[in-house]
Amino acid sequence: MLIPAIWMAALVFASELTLLSIGFTLTYLTAKVPNFAHGTYAGVGIYVSYTFAKIWGLSPYYGFPLAFIIGGLISVLIYKMVINVLVQMGGGAIVLTISTLAIQIFLTAFIQIYAYYLRERFSTYAMAFLLKESDFEIAGFPGIFVVSMTLTIGSVLALHYMLTRTRIGVAMRATAEDPELASVLGINTNQIQLFSWFLTGGLACLAGAMIPLWFQSTPQSGAMIISSIMAGSLLGGFNSIYGSVIGGAIVGLSEILLTTWGQALIGVWVGEYRPLIPMIFLVSILLVEPEGLQGAWTRFAATQTGENFRKAVGLLKEDE
Repeated sequence: MLIPAIWMAALVFASELTLLSIGFTLTYLTAKVPNFAHGTYAGVGIYVSYTFAKIWGLSPYYGFPLAFIIGGLISVLIYKMVINVLVQMGGGAIVLTISTLAIQIFLTAFIQIYAYYLRERFSTYAMAFLLKESDFEIAGFPGIFVVSMTLTIGSVLALHYMLTRTRIGVAMRATAEDPELASVLGINTNQIQLFSWFLTGGLACLAGAMIPLWFQSTPQSGAMIISSIMAGSLLGGFNSIYGSVIGGAIVGLSEILLTTWGQALIGVWVGEYRPLIPMIFLVSILLVEPEGLQGAWTRFAATQTGENFRKAVGLLKEDE
């Protein structure tokens, strides 16, 4: 069964944005700060794929594990050298948020320097590129279509298992809920923070490594995607990992589909306004339900209809 190209593009982007939204939400839960540099991790992943494909002549898929490790290490380095230091100095949420904006600017500049270096050293243009020619096919489908969805679904399942069935997952949930109480209970919250930042940075860089296999990429691509990441996380609810999965998928699908349909119905010029779609999500959510889908579910569950629904699907016992 053939799938229209627009739906494949939407599903690929939704898969990538889901991974990014999960990482953004997880960082917020553990560090209590929105990491505006999160999208720039994806920019690093973009150039890991470019290096493998254009410089070393290898399949960009070989770079996916390395992208995960590099993204995790960069994230841990940022936490150790910036976030943790500012926290120890008494910096509040505003200071930490501004610091992540500064990190975003620095990382974007570093990526741009690397792109210029590749041009001068290897005589290759790395300022705007697409790596579709480096992809392969699976049963007639582009490889990135199958790989992106498989990696995202696998990551969500693995994350669910870790958070519900492992000691480190339980420790992460406890640290996110109440860091002081978790510390009293003997949990090394600093190590949990390091692991959380490594995981979120790795997922973001992995998502970025997939981007140029379908979408045109530049040194600013990572920084520009932050509004979409925030929209996905906010739609799901900043306090819900599972909500970020749904939110990232919805925003990712909407951004591609609405833009393409708008171009077909109104004109090609509509494509220039694609960045408005996540902004519309952000504004609408903040005005209607600031806690996103999680808040909407909480309100619905508190009603009689919600209780009946939860009993019907087995989420609530009859005697509760």
